[in-house]
Amino acid sequence: MTHMPDSRSTAGSVTWRVAQEAIINLGGARAVLMQLAHPLVATGVGQHSSYLRDPIGRSDRTFVLGQLLTFGNTEKAFKAARTINRLHTHVHGFLPTDAGDFASGTPYRARDPELLLWVHATLIDTILLIYPLLVGPLSEEEQNQYYQESKELVRLLGLPPHDMPATAADLRQYVHDMVYSNKLAATAQARQIARVVLFPPVPRVLHPLLLFNLYFTIAILPPPVREIYGLEWSKRQQVAFDLSTLGIRTVVPRLPLSLRVLPITRRLMQETSMSC
Repeated sequence: MTHMPDSRSTAGSVTWRVAQEAIINLGGARAVLMQLAHPLVATGVGQHSSYLRDPIGRSDRTFVLGQLLTFGNTEKAFKAARTINRLHTHVHGFLPTDAGDFASGTPYRARDPELLLWVHATLIDTILLIYPLLVGPLSEEEQNQYYQESKELVRLLGLPPHDMPATAADLRQYVHDMVYSNKLAATAQARQIARVVLFPPVPRVLHPLLLFNLYFTIAILPPPVREIYGLEWSKRQQVAFDLSTLGIRTVVPRLPLSLRVLPITRRLMQETSMSC
């Protein structure tokens, strides 16, 4: 088995400190909607993924694989990466219609470095937004360290570091440039999948949580991405959102870690620490 570089996220890393916080998962829908705003990503998901047929199961499997990559020991991280890469091997095809800068017939493949970069960048950008918003500050040095550590994880998925922006600041600039370019466009397929992301089939008792997730997601989406999905947001809503996140940010750091870290995360962290 190939040796895992020592710079992979482990105990004491910025990645473990940040990613262990369960509350950062509130940014999941933002990352997914940003990813789907890329027409080639949306087409790949729509044509090859089980998202529309089984959104809960698909989300759960993706989450578990992400946990294994981030917190699992070397063997589990490599196994998760192999699973993801195997699933992506057959994801390729052609864009069915014109969308943004992309003409009908444009080829796509899941392992294209440009698409891998966009998917990874949206995740990192979201986490570096959510953590300071809901948990506490991260210095520029800590943000950059988090990003550098992430390069070792995504390298296992076929994206080498030389194909990525050099620093966290460069990554933010890349995301900004993409968001304000014509490369993003909410296709009919993207909108269909986005509806399932925001309103998955759950028991009626959980519907208030879906409304909260919708509200929170709209608040943290970049304005151009809101617009291409037709999502509205007002100054009054922004004020209410700022007050609510201030309250969350005041409470969360005072909670014991036992309430802030998911059981699967805690178990994987313990197993990996014991195997080091």
